Amino acid sequence: MDEKPISRELIRHYLSGTATEEEKAVVESWHLRDVTARTSHTPDADEISAVHIHMREVIQLHAGTPQRIRSWQRIAAAACFLFISSIGGYFFVHQQQKPQLVKNQVHDILPGTDKATLTLANGKRVLLTKAFSGTVAQQGSMQVKLHSGLISYLATNDNATSTGPIYNTLTTARKEQFPLVLSDGTKVWLNSVSSITYPVIFTGKERVVKITGEAYFEVAHNKDHPFKVTVDGQTVEDIGTAFNINAYNDEPVIRTTLVTGSVKVTEHEQSVLLNPGYAASTRRNSHVINVSAADIEEAIAWKNGETLFNDEDLPTIMRQVSRWYDVDVTYEGQLPPWHFAGGISRKSKLSSLLKILELNNIHFTVTGNKITVHP
Repeated sequence: MDEKPISRELIRHYLSGTATEEEKAVVESWHLRDVTARTSHTPDADEISAVHIHMREVIQLHAGTPQRIRSWQRIAAAACFLFISSIGGYFFVHQQQKPQLVKNQVHDILPGTDKATLTLANGKRVLLTKAFSGTVAQQGSMQVKLHSGLISYLATNDNATSTGPIYNTLTTARKEQFPLVLSDGTKVWLNSVSSITYPVIFTGKERVVKITGEAYFEVAHNKDHPFKVTVDGQTVEDIGTAFNINAYNDEPVIRTTLVTGSVKVTEHEQSVLLNPGYAASTRRNSHVINVSAADIEEAIAWKNGETLFNDEDLPTIMRQVSRWYDVDVTYEGQLPPWHFAGGISRKSKLSSLLKILELNNIHFTVTGNKITVHP
């Protein structure tokens, strides 16, 4: 039998119930090979049965929530990967015990929503929500509009003048995200705990904005007026592009992932040119830019309404959970060194995500907006 890792498509078939008998045998045989290789322990009949029960529980976890067909297929496959990615570790830790599904009841917390705060040139702060529609403010010759949950800047017939550039700042807190269209037509999606500072109208040779946190850009390209993003001493210059920048202070690296087009990433004296499907990453307190193949789907999942992980450790996952659900996370005891692959809709309540993680024998205690993680 083929010893290569099984494909996502094969697991998708297994979860959706469309797998042939041969495909089912491949998936189940892969489980046993993985367990035996990791533990030098051959599971008995009861343990094999428990594996299959767990996989069915993963499917049933989502079955009661209406989803778009595409979302269901993705969540099913992602949930399976999250479970499969650590099943060997599960048997390794518990090879003297029969696996049991954790039944911890968790306090439910709603996910984040489209919400942000706009700071105008005069320092006035305006709370923006998806429900509001209309004129937000007049900034020089530009009118700030909010329509269908999207903030944009439109020129008016007013001949308003100013002594210099007028800047606005859009800021999101935990549990918030918001889209924005700049005056040049560039589209920006701002993730939780992030900000972008920009002129209400671009003048001069360059179009420069500054961000913190995470943002996704679809730049209106203009070769005569290059678009640049500055973040933590780094500059990302558009060359006809859609890209994502993740630069949270609590993340170990600043990462720019290129979706389409081309960007130049500059850190002090070093510059690299990215091609689509690649990412530039720089570790904190280091000026070395590393380029590697990127998982675009994972990088922009948040912008597409999903929480998605590919080979991530638990602290990385919980940092995203903290920002999107507005919770503080603490740890007790030594956590397993497992890496996870999986995902869930960002519209899901916190309990749905924690239940999936609990299938891997990780425990959570939720008190108010505080989560304690323990093995």
